[in-house]
Amino acid sequence: MLVKKALIEWWAKDLFRESAIRIRLFSFGLIITIAFLLIVSLIISALLSAFGNWLSGHFSETFFMALQVVNFVLSFIILTVLFALMFKFLPDAKIKWKHVWIGSFVTAFLFGVGKFALGLYFGKLNPDDGYGAAGSIILIMLWVSYSSMIVFFGAEFTRVYADFISGRVVPKEIAKSDIHINCN
Repeated sequence: MLVKKALIEWWAKDLFRESAIRIRLFSFGLIITIAFLLIVSLIISALLSAFGNWLSGHFSETFFMALQVVNFVLSFIILTVLFALMFKFLPDAKIKWKHVWIGSFVTAFLFGVGKFALGLYFGKLNPDDGYGAAGSIILIMLWVSYSSMIVFFGAEFTRVYADFISGRVVPKEIAKSDIHINCN
């Protein structure tokens, strides 16, 4: 009976308005886009590391270093913007852009460090050496684990930074709910 009462109260409150569904679909699309772009970014870094010897043999060392710097700067800018979009639009909270940019900058830096290290490992060393064919799967699982930890750390950093600088982060209207269920 308690479950039925809770369901009636939830649906009676009309929490899932059309705008709420649109917001959730936008959030899902944003996550899929960010995941795709992050994977592409990792692949480009791994390819640059893998073809580094060939590029330095056919072009000057300065060209190769300039290519690495351009890759890092473009990747850093793209990651910062992607994390800023994620931290601004995904939470059901009103976060100021100045707080979002600081958090996304820190997250993009940490993400770039991990991406560089794994790209270097994939490009220079053979992952099959230690664990055979499972080495690549282990490294992909390591990359997913590291990426998710960095994203969650960045989100928490953004929240703490916003709370510290401007006080309490206020929830959006869609997150506010006055549903109170008495379990007694």
